[in-house]
Amino acid sequence: MPDSVIPSSDIQSARVAIRLAVSSDVPALFNLIMELAEYEHLADQVVGTVEALHSHLFDQSCIEALVAESDGQAVGFALYFVNYSTFLTQPGFYLEDLFVRPAYRGYGVGKALLSALAKLALERDYGRLEWSVLDWNAPAIGFYQRIGAQVLQDARICRVTGAALPLLAEGGSAGLSWNLRPITANDIEDVFALVRANIEYDGNLHLFVGSPEALAEHLFQHSYAEVVIAEQHQQAIGLALFCTNYSTFLTKPGLFVEDLFVRPEYRGQGIGRSLLAYLAQQVLNRNYGRLEWCVRTWNQRAIEFYQRQGAMILPDWRVCQLYRDAIEQLAA
Repeated sequence: MPDSVIPSSDIQSARVAIRLAVSSDVPALFNLIMELAEYEHLADQVVGTVEALHSHLFDQSCIEALVAESDGQAVGFALYFVNYSTFLTQPGFYLEDLFVRPAYRGYGVGKALLSALAKLALERDYGRLEWSVLDWNAPAIGFYQRIGAQVLQDARICRVTGAALPLLAEGGSAGLSWNLRPITANDIEDVFALVRANIEYDGNLHLFVGSPEALAEHLFQHSYAEVVIAEQHQQAIGLALFCTNYSTFLTKPGLFVEDLFVRPEYRGQGIGRSLLAYLAQQVLNRNYGRLEWCVRTWNQRAIEFYQRQGAMILPDWRVCQLYRDAIEQLAA
């Protein structure tokens, strides 16, 4: 891709160019992250370092970034990573941070950053763009809706971090009547059936367009996601499908659980908690910073269960999503 993803002439007279971040941008990116945290009244949560951000962008390559630049100065950025949709059995982008300095707002810089990300998604044949927004940020919500994003009102983010992670990790499955293990290629039909059952339980089977073949390719050839299954008497009775995400405030990767599901006849035995404990232990083993997933607001039973496991339910964040048609329109 050329350095300039969006020509400056496409941005309303702000003389701003959009390009991929390079190594020398990292200090400026970290300063922009601090400005974003202050804007969101979350500056006390920024505990990361410039060095860690550089490593994750250019050594470990678990994240990517676009920079909006004017007269040699970084005035905005978008930081993102690859996630996975089991509804689509397709990878997508998760936009962790989008920020434009106040003096450069109103010129289309934010839309240009999103448009560049949409073009990248189409080039890679990804199916979804996803991010979150604070519910008090009405200008941002209005902007996202104007570009075609769905702002999900019935989904909340669950998060386990800090001291809650080792507490959750203590609840393994040793000595119980089931075992947990990472899947192999021979498990793909069972995994697909559990994913489908989870989507049906969530009331969204009409959105499900996946296939076992696509799921197998994405899990084993491209490694977009990982899966651990709960197994009893050689039968798969539950699963957690998860991928790597990222926190710029921590400057650490984390794990995001796309699907957590236990067949109804096996619930109430602690299998769900064992799956979460397994994932919490993975976070600790990998020196990651947090474990996250989403829950529907109507699923009070699940919310109470997650809170008992030490999860924070973030009440003031809303999930935003763009799917293929809207991505194509934004990229145009």
